[in-house]
Amino acid sequence: MVKIELKNLDFAYNGSMVLKNISHHFEQGKLISIVGPNGSGKSTILKCMDRILQPKNGTISFDERNILNFHADELAKKIAYVPQIEGGTFPATVFDSVLLGRKPHIQWSPRQNDLEVTASMIEKMNLKNISLKSINKLSGGQRQRVFIARALAQEPEVLLLDEPTANLDLKHQIAVLKVLKKLTEQGITVIIAIHDLNLALQFSDHFVLLKDGEVFASGEKEIITNENIEKLYDIKVNIIKQKDKIFIIPLS
Repeated sequence: MVKIELKNLDFAYNGSMVLKNISHHFEQGKLISIVGPNGSGKSTILKCMDRILQPKNGTISFDERNILNFHADELAKKIAYVPQIEGGTFPATVFDSVLLGRKPHIQWSPRQNDLEVTASMIEKMNLKNISLKSINKLSGGQRQRVFIARALAQEPEVLLLDEPTANLDLKHQIAVLKVLKKLTEQGITVIIAIHDLNLALQFSDHFVLLKDGEVFASGEKEIITNENIEKLYDIKVNIIKQKDKIFIIPLS
C-alpha cells in the first residue's frame, strides 16, 4: 500500500532548481533511506512532504489525498518531521518537550492518555532518567533523541527524519535505527535522509538515490552497486557482500 506519492515535483530556492520533476511513491511499513551528495535535495524533499516548503510544481499525496487539503492538526496526526538538530535554547524539560508532540491530539489540556503516550516515547528513546532535565543541559545526541520522541508522540503514520543519527555515538546510532525499524513492523512508514550509507544498508528496506535534484536510482539493495555509487558520489568504491550484508569502502 502506498502511503505517500510524489508526482512531477519541482522546487526552487531563489530561482535555483533544487528538485526536478521528481515522481516516487513510498510504501507503508518500510524504512526508506534517501541518500546522495550534499545539495542533492534530500532535506528539501522531506520538508515538502511535511508541507514546510511549498513545491513550485507537482503534487504530494497521502493515501491518494493531496496534503494541501489537510488541516494542519489533521496532517500532524499523519506525518511527523524531525529536522536536523541545531543549536539554540529550549525553555522546557525533556518531558514537556515530548508532550508537545501530543498537541494535535489535545483539545484543552493534556489527558491521561497524552501523559501515558509521552512517558512511553520517553522510555522508548531511553530518556527516562533525564525526563525532568532541561533540554538546554543535554548533549546534542540527547537532544536528537528528545526530538525523535516528540515526533513519535504525535503517533504518526509516516515519520520523516533528517539525519536522525547525526550527533549520536555509534551505540546510540544503532539504538535509534533499531527503534525506527521496529516502528515499521507496526505499519509506520519511516523515511530518513542519511549520509552514512553503511549504516543505512543495515536497516533500510528501500533506497532513493538523489543527484542534482533528481532521482538517480531507486529500489532495494540491488541498486547499491559499484556503478551506481561511483556515479552518485564521483568516487571509486569497493562493495563487499557478506551473506545478506553489504559494506561500501571508499577507495583513495
